[in-house]
Amino acid sequence: MWSKWHISFLLFLTAGFGLAQTDMDKQLAFSYYEEGEFDKAVIYFEKIYPEDNSSAIFDPYYQSLVYLEDFKEAHKLCKKQKKSYPEDLSLYVYDGLIYELEEEWDKATESFQEGIDQINKTTPYKSITGIAKAFEKRNKLNLAIATYEQASKFAGSSNMYLRNIALLYGRQGKIELMVNSLLDIIHDDPRYMVSIQSTLANSIDFKSNFASVDTVKTNLIKRTQSFPNKTIYNEMLAWVYMLSENYAGAFIQLKALDKKEKNDGQRIKDLGVTCINNEQYEQAIKCFDYVIELGDNQPYYREAKIYKISALKKKILERGTYTDEDLQELKQNYTESINQLGKSAYTAQLYRELAYLEGYYLDNPKKGITILEDLLTVPGINKKVQGEIKIELGDLMVVDERIWDASLLFMQVEKDFKEDKIGHLAKFKAAQVFYYAGDFDYAQGQLDVLKASTSKLIANDAMELSMLITDNYNMDTTQVTMQLFAAADLLIKQHKFDAAIQKFDSINAMYTYHSLNDEILWKKSEIALQEQNITAAIEYLEEIVKTYPTDILADNALYELAQIYDYRLNQPEVAANYYKQIIFNYQGSLFGVQSRKRYREIAPSNSSSDDIWSEPPHIEN
Repeated sequence: MWSKWHISFLLFLTAGFGLAQTDMDKQLAFSYYEEGEFDKAVIYFEKIYPEDNSSAIFDPYYQSLVYLEDFKEAHKLCKKQKKSYPEDLSLYVYDGLIYELEEEWDKATESFQEGIDQINKTTPYKSITGIAKAFEKRNKLNLAIATYEQASKFAGSSNMYLRNIALLYGRQGKIELMVNSLLDIIHDDPRYMVSIQSTLANSIDFKSNFASVDTVKTNLIKRTQSFPNKTIYNEMLAWVYMLSENYAGAFIQLKALDKKEKNDGQRIKDLGVTCINNEQYEQAIKCFDYVIELGDNQPYYREAKIYKISALKKKILERGTYTDEDLQELKQNYTESINQLGKSAYTAQLYRELAYLEGYYLDNPKKGITILEDLLTVPGINKKVQGEIKIELGDLMVVDERIWDASLLFMQVEKDFKEDKIGHLAKFKAAQVFYYAGDFDYAQGQLDVLKASTSKLIANDAMELSMLITDNYNMDTTQVTMQLFAAADLLIKQHKFDAAIQKFDSINAMYTYHSLNDEILWKKSEIALQEQNITAAIEYLEEIVKTYPTDILADNALYELAQIYDYRLNQPEVAANYYKQIIFNYQGSLFGVQSRKRYREIAPSNSSSDDIWSEPPHIEN
């Protein structure tokens, strides 16, 4: 006689066996499905489905029937699934696709439309997006749009599905419809501006797709005219101009916006900073002038004054085509701003830049030194900035022929900031002093330590100077020439260019073929650029490329030539040729990334790889 315990145990074993069998059936079903044996897979899916009709089973079961062209059973399966999951409107798409395979087009359309018509005010968001995504997956974009339009009728917000619709318009290439749909969203709720900007930026290449960018701009301009009180459109238009690198256009829009809202110029100040970062110095100055003209009682007045001088300095000095009048004008701007804003930690940067101008461009290092020494007595300047000022002071002492005073200052900063980037920079500067003095062994020992610096720039500079010493000092006959070279290098630092040239020439006179010859040409090109003798600089650099194409400075020379033609001479088509040589002939160059980026920007679209540009023209100074 069976006890209750025996019966329970038997039921447990039976249930366990049933679960095991179901798991085995699933494994076989999916195994056959993945191997493409759909006839065998269907047998097992048919067994499993009554117990498990989840999408994980339905989808491969449906696909297997479709592959076998058993359309009648596929329709039946869809009907069963609809009954079990009435909210899954994507099933109407599945059913319609079978009708298409049967070439029953009217029935297919009817099924698709029936799914859309099921949407009402109680339809869950998941069901709506489910059928829309099903249409999108099959590239039935008009039906996906119709789905969202139907859902919009019952949505609490008219904008709820506009982004979805806009993106579908974008996929169809209907850019104007996409743009207007997105703008309609922020028309009603400006809080979505950042989100809409992100959508547009992901949908349109603002630097190359000019037709689409024009569509965005045209529609925004129309809206600024139709809705003059909607400042969101001015802000959007400014954003488009900035993305297109049309900073003048952005300035016009932000200025209009600032006046409409009676703001304090913050947006325009920020635009000015962006212009500086993108080397648009004249436009940056216009931005800061606008903020300054708002009055000295405005919160960004002092910032604008300081930024304006920074932009003016970069405009004059970085292109290397300045005159004495330009330098005096720049000095006057510094002096006026300092007198107006006063001496404080806040204006320390102005003093530092004026000291640099005096020491390196107005040949008055003593004046620069006085400015920096005075600045170090100003209260409120934090320790790290003081360290930076001391390094700048040491550099000016080197220019003023006080190299050992400079060395002591560098060592002091190194001690104070041992594990900091500033400390590493000070250590490099100290090593340079010993290099200038001809103590190459000590200098190289310090440089070897700096090769592991966390600052890539300092590590690279240390490595370059170390290699210069290694390659030229340890050879049997080069100790004297290396000392002459280092002394000439110091003379360049001190702006004694004629004396430096004489020392370089004496090396050439002693050794016609010397390992330093390419370095000498490079240094002479540096001198020529500082003296604004562009023709001579180009000749020196071309000689490096021609005579020493496999040496370490060849790609440096090519990049410098590219920069000269690109920015100093405003001949980008010639510059592109040099960028191209770096890209193809010096693939490991540190300048590869910058060269490739700039080449894409300026290379003519109709150029061929065999005939790019002619020889660079002769440049008159």
